[in-house]
Amino acid sequence: MASQGKQRISSVENALKILKSFSMDEPELGVSEIAEKLNIGKSTAHRLLTSLASEGFVYKDMNTNHYSLGASILTLTNIVSSQLKILNEATPVLNVLTEETGENSHISILEGNEIIYLQKIECTYPSKKEYTHIGRRNPVYCTSPGQAILAFEDEEVIEKICSQPFKKYGPNTITSPEQLKEKLLKIKKEGYAVCNQEFQKGIIGIGVPIFNEHNKVVAAVNITGSTKRINSININQLIKKVVNAGERISELIKQRKTKQLFGNDD
Repeated sequence: MASQGKQRISSVENALKILKSFSMDEPELGVSEIAEKLNIGKSTAHRLLTSLASEGFVYKDMNTNHYSLGASILTLTNIVSSQLKILNEATPVLNVLTEETGENSHISILEGNEIIYLQKIECTYPSKKEYTHIGRRNPVYCTSPGQAILAFEDEEVIEKICSQPFKKYGPNTITSPEQLKEKLLKIKKEGYAVCNQEFQKGIIGIGVPIFNEHNKVVAAVNITGSTKRINSININQLIKKVVNAGERISELIKQRKTKQLFGNDD
């Protein structure tokens, strides 16, 4: 009986991992690709995909035999979005931030050793490749929202991130735990993070933490733009705008909580 219970848990875990395998970069996957990603047998992957398809969580293209996320995921996504009150508070502020800076703005949260983009307001400048779409996961240690969150996290969270190897993404990626810790102390002191081509060549990000009513960091707001547009001439002005946006969103979150406590949440 105990072994059957473990098998069920393992199946559930693998099914969830399958759903998380899909992304904007890889919206369609075959059985072999999924089996390789999860390091499981093809027969196991096929069985789990068949179960997920029967519930509408994945869709199988009969012409290609590839799978993609199904309509049931969209329903859950809409429910989650409606419950993430931080987005209700942040989106209008992001609109203003993008309008004022002319750059893409985002809201991100930390999950494990990655950040997840919950919201993005696009600017008018086209990009060759999309690195910050909603739902995308990026490394925490070399992105401005990741560093902005991590600087205000508990020491054990920082140590866990630093215990893992750092892959080099951009020309200025920090690959030393000691250097990252030193930068995080600077970010905590100044209140913002600047990533100059740490994650992507030619791109600068400016990130600021967002706090809840307990002054606990819960997310980050950031902008990203080309090094041709964000430079030594305007970066201080842009930093101030992102800092103001972070403070504004934190204030709105705290105000909403106060209204709830006094039974006045409209």
